[in-house]
Amino acid sequence: MKKSLFVIIVTLIVLIISSNLTYNAHSNGGGAPAGYTGSPLENNSRTCSSPNGGCHGGGGVSFQTGLVTSNVPDCGYTPGQTYSITVYVTSPNRTKFGFSISPQLSNGNTGGTMIASAGTQLNGGGRYLTHTSSGTAQTGNNERTWTFDWVAPSAGSGDVTFYAALNATNSNNANTGDLIFNSTLIINEGVVPEAPQVFGNNTACQGNPVNLSTNYSAGIIWQPSGETTQEITVSNSGTYTVQVSTECGNSTSLPFNLVISNIPSTPEITLNSFGNLQSTVIGDFTYNWFLNGVFVLNSDSASFVPQSPGDYTLNITNSEGCESAFSSSFTVNGVGTSLIENKGFTIYPNPSNGLIQIKIDETNSIIKIYDVLGKLIYTRKIFKGVNDIILPSKKGLYYAHFNNSIIKLIVNE
Repeated sequence: MKKSLFVIIVTLIVLIISSNLTYNAHSNGGGAPAGYTGSPLENNSRTCSSPNGGCHGGGGVSFQTGLVTSNVPDCGYTPGQTYSITVYVTSPNRTKFGFSISPQLSNGNTGGTMIASAGTQLNGGGRYLTHTSSGTAQTGNNERTWTFDWVAPSAGSGDVTFYAALNATNSNNANTGDLIFNSTLIINEGVVPEAPQVFGNNTACQGNPVNLSTNYSAGIIWQPSGETTQEITVSNSGTYTVQVSTECGNSTSLPFNLVISNIPSTPEITLNSFGNLQSTVIGDFTYNWFLNGVFVLNSDSASFVPQSPGDYTLNITNSEGCESAFSSSFTVNGVGTSLIENKGFTIYPNPSNGLIQIKIDETNSIIKIYDVLGKLIYTRKIFKGVNDIILPSKKGLYYAHFNNSIIKLIVNE
């Protein structure tokens, strides 16, 4: 009786030990233990492979890229946003698979929150995600895929690295002959794009459109026009901005203030009381005088003393740099104090003792004579033919306006 009891007890012990050994050999079917992801930040990069502390053997660990993927945009994660993470493993002639994965920050802390899905479970206080016993079967020919959600960590956490260890088992009900893989996925913290810049002239003249451009080529929208091209053309004064948007956020340029200035009125040329050419438009302008189409140097004033006969024109420029249209041509037939014979009339002698003659070959006209102070001292109608004019006997310089000409007359006593 005692012997039978002993045999029964021994048999029970063997069965219990055998059962435990069998459980230990297949315990990973219910999920990998916590801390076996290959992370260098903990447990000496331990995985499920026996050479570095694991429970599976069969040839060490093989690192492979691309076994962990996500739908996080290239620019990085947005803090608090939920993304999809996919773990994939394949090996010829293998039909059962397992994994353990952990998202970790550079300081070793857990990065974000994983949410278990079908065929997966959390352990290690949520720091790790692994397979369940029902999540080991192949989902394709000699391959397995697990997909779960991950909530990105708070702002300022930095990059997150997913460390994963994967097992392709040989289903021999032992811990030998299995293939262990490592893979990582680095996800950067998303960075809101830098504020775009706006390039272009901020002043222009009416009738001259302005091209504005930005340093971004996609994901942009201009305000207030709503265009989405890198360069736009505008013709109105106003404040313009451009916004750039990416999957990681958006930013807006500083306001760009554009001023479109009016074109100055077109001036005309007359003769003033001093016998000089005079602009009809007076103000804070730059005056540009031209003789026979050539710019006359040192002529930046509203009035101008012509030094040579010819066709004079004028345009003006305002303080914003906007130019008017050109005036009508004003023809000066002669200037100076010598004998003048030009375009159908002759004045002689000059200098004189006060008596001069004007010979006109064509239509009648009017002559006006001014002293050097601009006072009109003589005026009369000139008829076709020879006309005698008696000037004041006082010695001096005078200006005669006649047939669009300014003539210096010198009287000697």
